[in-house]
Amino acid sequence: MPVFSPTIFARYPLISGIVSMLIALVALFSVYQWLNYNIDERDNLGRTALFRAVEERDVAAVEQLIKNGAQVDLDDSCGWSPFIKAASLGDIEILRTLHQAGANIEHKDESGYTALMIAVVSKKPAAVHYLLSHDAEVNHQDTLGWTALIWAAKQNEIDSARRLLKHGADPHQSDNEERTAIQWAALERHKQILTLLQSQT
Repeated sequence: MPVFSPTIFARYPLISGIVSMLIALVALFSVYQWLNYNIDERDNLGRTALFRAVEERDVAAVEQLIKNGAQVDLDDSCGWSPFIKAASLGDIEILRTLHQAGANIEHKDESGYTALMIAVVSKKPAAVHYLLSHDAEVNHQDTLGWTALIWAAKQNEIDSARRLLKHGADPHQSDNEERTAIQWAALERHKQILTLLQSQT
């Protein structure tokens, strides 16, 4: 026998009234939540649902959130956008999805890092290739004056360095301390990349 049978409601109209009121309150609360739902709400780290979906490499969720109107360039508390996060992961499918949705390829974090720089630092050559093939600014400087090529020299990322040079990276561009990518490669004792950079002179 059901716990709340029609017979009980007929016999005890007060219970029927209370249950009906509870159902109405639940319905009203659901409507309130729907009306006040913010797809771009941030967590304590400043991350939106879209950012977290990128972090989890959930392509389906990324696509659905974009379809539902999520803003693609909202950054976290460090200034990272979902696009920069995707670059750090080397996830080309998500990079492409965000880019096609209008994500800013030149978005900068608090240190002036772009997605291209982060891809180099994170040792994600496929992401470097994708970004360069979509005209990422190759000689942009961060707050230290470092370029993506300087980062490649410091990280000993020779494949990325080759790609950067092919797309116009300047090995003679100086940072805030007047050091070039060539000098950084020498300081870090990265002989192979040093030879590559010196061959550009």
